[in-house]
Amino acid sequence: MAEIALQAERRKVTGKQVRRLRRSGQVPGIFYGPHMEPLPIQVSHKMLNEVYRQAGSSTLIQVVLDGNTYPALIRDLQRDPIRQEILHLDLERVDLERPITAQVPVILKGTSPVVEQGLAVLTHGLEEIEVRCLPTAVPACVEVDISMITRPDQAVHAGDLSLPPEVHLLTDPKAVIVYTTPIRRLEEEEKPAEEVPPTGPATPEE
Repeated sequence: MAEIALQAERRKVTGKQVRRLRRSGQVPGIFYGPHMEPLPIQVSHKMLNEVYRQAGSSTLIQVVLDGNTYPALIRDLQRDPIRQEILHLDLERVDLERPITAQVPVILKGTSPVVEQGLAVLTHGLEEIEVRCLPTAVPACVEVDISMITRPDQAVHAGDLSLPPEVHLLTDPKAVIVYTTPIRRLEEEEKPAEEVPPTGPATPEE
């Protein structure tokens, strides 16, 4: 896979001036990590969107700053709650020789026969897992083949996921990734309870 690069610049503006920075198409952020002081930076909003689309938060990227290149991960994006535009980002520089903790998305693949037959409903539990490994070993994603789910009340847990031997699962192995609920049970839960007439003494007729 080709390296994904993100061009960054040192940021000089802070406080209320950051709004003007955003209007100019730049996103403010912080670049931090081992052997360096946290550094205010800014990146192109358009470029950041493209890089995040390709890398997400689990794929290693190369941050180009002051003519140097640093391996890093996008650790956090703050978004406008309405427009969903990126307002701020955190970039973590990583040491390729030291293990890190990362969040890896879980992707469902295939079709469950029991769902196709209309016998159950599929529910996606955890959408990402936490792992620890060297930065170069972090998986871009973990795929789950749901065609192996062939009966109602069947679940796939975090501990069932297939991970490379150098990738260590930190998420609770019992955490549910995906499960099937029988249609009959759902119908029973949604069925309104029958009204029971009051059992108090009858009102005497006048």
